[in-house]
Amino acid sequence: MPFLHDKRFLRFLLVDTIVLLGVMGVFASVDHAFVPKRSVLSERVFRTPEPGEVVTTAPGPSTGRSLDQAPAVLEVGNDTLVDLTRYRGKTAKVTVYTVKKGENFWTIRTDHGIDLQTLIGANPSLPFAASIDQKINILSALGTLHTVEKGETSSSIAALYRVEEAKLKEENGVSWFSGLREGDVLFLPGTKPLRMTAQWNKYFSQRGVFGIPFAGWGKGWTSGFGVRKDPLTGDVKKHKGMDFKARYGEQVFAAAGGRVVFASFSEGYGNLVQIGHGNGYKTYYGHLSEIKVKQGQKVRRGQLIGKVGATGRVTGPHLHFEIRRNGVPIDPLPLI
Repeated sequence: MPFLHDKRFLRFLLVDTIVLLGVMGVFASVDHAFVPKRSVLSERVFRTPEPGEVVTTAPGPSTGRSLDQAPAVLEVGNDTLVDLTRYRGKTAKVTVYTVKKGENFWTIRTDHGIDLQTLIGANPSLPFAASIDQKINILSALGTLHTVEKGETSSSIAALYRVEEAKLKEENGVSWFSGLREGDVLFLPGTKPLRMTAQWNKYFSQRGVFGIPFAGWGKGWTSGFGVRKDPLTGDVKKHKGMDFKARYGEQVFAAAGGRVVFASFSEGYGNLVQIGHGNGYKTYYGHLSEIKVKQGQKVRRGQLIGKVGATGRVTGPHLHFEIRRNGVPIDPLPLI
């Protein structure tokens, strides 16, 4: 009988242990996946001593459309940074990159095969202007880094970024025994950032106001905005716009609606069309072979205004395209 008593006791002990482990697992899952909510969402994540230069952009023409963000952008300060020691992503790698002389965020995104929003998604407090020796996070895949705040769960984060919860959990190793903790850094593949500075938020609200002056990008562009060697003299000069590759006679379209303020020959530009768009903005279309509009004429976005040529100071047929704000040339690339 003592042996039977021992067997009953062992069975009871085994069942009790299994039940206890199950209760502990549920508790751990709830405790890890849900952090008690605070009354106010904190914008502070981690701090960096040198946030870099911030350039305030002037307001641009109204787009009449909302941001392509989901659902709204939280504007953060210049002291917000992710803690890579808490990074949980499995497939996407994060490296720290040092900005070199002559680079900007548009060239960096191209060189690393990512888009601008992914760059911001890995650096919530990214300043609008890059500075030499500035250190930034580079993701190996398109998406966003998210630092878990109190009150957030895997389901609430998935809903916020409109991504499948199962995909979020798989990418970041979230399970009942390895749940979320405040401060964990998650990778959300294929999503757009919801935390950025006010300058970038304003930029994305303006982006797309101007379209491509062709039916498509075609062969792309040969010379960008900024300092370059003059192709005719070899002197180092500032290039005030972008030069697009194009065939002679290819159609050129208005990048935005407005009124033609100049449509004639101009020294250097050759046959030139200038269109005023309001709010101090004006676009230039140079080296045309033909001009299809007249001064004072109203034009709509995408309307034919001329054809590609080789008039003025050129080495061959192409389109010189400028955007000016209050008479000052600005880089067209971020706005188209």
